[in-house]
Amino acid sequence: MVSPVLKALMVAPLALGAAYLFVLLTLFPGSTGTLFAWQMSPVSAALLGAGYGGSCAMYVLALRARRWVDIRVAVTAGALFMPLAGLATLLGRGSLQLTGGPLLGVLAAWGWAAVHAGAPLLGLIALAAQWLAREERPPRPPRLPWWVAGPVTGHGLGLTVIGLLLYAVPGLAVRHWPWAAGQLEVRMLGAWCLVFGAALLLTWVEAELRRVRNGMAALLVTGTFGLVGLIREAGQVSWGQTGAWAVVLVLCAFLGLGLSGLGVGWMLDPALPQTPPAPVDAHS
Repeated sequence: MVSPVLKALMVAPLALGAAYLFVLLTLFPGSTGTLFAWQMSPVSAALLGAGYGGSCAMYVLALRARRWVDIRVAVTAGALFMPLAGLATLLGRGSLQLTGGPLLGVLAAWGWAAVHAGAPLLGLIALAAQWLAREERPPRPPRLPWWVAGPVTGHGLGLTVIGLLLYAVPGLAVRHWPWAAGQLEVRMLGAWCLVFGAALLLTWVEAELRRVRNGMAALLVTGTFGLVGLIREAGQVSWGQTGAWAVVLVLCAFLGLGLSGLGVGWMLDPALPQTPPAPVDAHS
């Protein structure tokens, strides 16, 4: 079973926070200087908004789950993202509008810093509650066929490597970035790549696509809104640079993996067995 504490302290707040950031960054990507914690490129804002949109979809679906095995990849992804985003905020604190700027921007900066400072502790409490909850271990399903496991593992490894590079050396990436960007936003994009890469590798470990359908929905939403945002802000992208097309390739991979993962999951996995009805007493 899924602990109610986990849903209340972790899954529900992550869903609400991701929904807010998705709406803000997707609808107002050019207004981050007045509405968000720091000012960034509209292209980066659109891509980060797409990531939060995918995360929102994943956690809304996770709220409906009853079995821990059906959401542990999603919860693990959230547990990984919280410290990554918190450390990125700490390292890039000079970019936050903590001491000056529009009122809404200052409030957003302090709210952003407070949330990312307290989220890891709440996450640990929620995970501890889930660890104490008892649940029978379901049988391990057969391994995924190679034509499913191969792309999932390959993309997971690729995104993990890209995420590590962007997160560890954002200054180097900024000098070759296909649009005007700061180190904090590049590091945040790297955090998203790391989280999606880790989630794909965990998908291979889980070996059953039914258990990671919420993650596949996240890839689908992120890829879709990421491409829409990139097209909308295409005038600010240097399309002559290789990095621009690398971003397009990653977003298309998200979209393709999400669609195929959901579709193949329905085809490969039979419906869960239903509990047979109790026999009717003929004498009653």
